[in-house]
Amino acid sequence: MGDDVPEPMIMTMAAVLATRATTAAFGGLCRWVKEQFSPEAQAVLEAAIEAPEDGARVEELGRELERAEQADPEFGQKLRERYERANVEIHADNGSVANSVSGNVGGSGKVVQIGTVGGNVSL
Repeated sequence: MGDDVPEPMIMTMAAVLATRATTAAFGGLCRWVKEQFSPEAQAVLEAAIEAPEDGARVEELGRELERAEQADPEFGQKLRERYERANVEIHADNGSVANSVSGNVGGSGKVVQIGTVGGNVSL
């Protein structure tokens, strides 16, 4: 292990993968990451999942995520997109309304999010 700690967002993703790998929202993300990883990196992921309270294991997972992202920027982009989607799912699971919008919705595009409405709505 090196002395360099991965960037905070990578560490957040590593901690979430280690602690929420069996949840509906993050289980798919964890499986996808595992499929992208080498056998050695898969072992690091599994070790972090087995002992999520072990900061050294989670940090090593963060390093693996960072190495994979540096080697393949497309992996990094997809990882962040999938993480954000899973994060929205987990918040929506709590009974709230959650929208995830990406891309340009300016100009002719419109996005509306409405909770409980007690009357008519005109747009």
